[in-house]
Amino acid sequence: MSDFWLVPLSWDGETALLGGERLRLEPEGLRMHFLETMGRIHPRLLMMFKAHLLPEDESGEVCGTEELPFALVQSGDIRLSIAAEPSEAMTDDADEHPTWRLSHCAEAYLNRMLTAREAAALLRQAEAEPEAERWLNVMRTWTAGGRQVILLRED
Repeated sequence: MSDFWLVPLSWDGETALLGGERLRLEPEGLRMHFLETMGRIHPRLLMMFKAHLLPEDESGEVCGTEELPFALVQSGDIRLSIAAEPSEAMTDDADEHPTWRLSHCAEAYLNRMLTAREAAALLRQAEAEPEAERWLNVMRTWTAGGRQVILLRED
């Protein structure tokens, strides 16, 4: 069974920082309805991406890895960069957070996302069921703060 995560993102075109305040979207029925609602507002408002496709494999020829080198359920930020060395997490001495190599598929996905400003404008018109209002409010908070929002599927 897959888990679906609402994730705040800071993306500068080279480094992606997945914020540690990720939310698991469950139950399934509510998630499906919420995603349909977001898709009707704009098809790229909340695009789904498979989490295992974020890091690049050792060869650099295939998008993703068979197994994620990090867990979305754990707290803390997750950093990926197109400048990181393939297949191993680099440690930035300044803050000691590992950085994984971002796959070219993930880079293309991130470059197609709506900006935080575009998403924030669209979210002003959004409505959600009372049970999903928290998700919508979190998305509004993240985009108002200049972060994008992505949906990650973890298998």
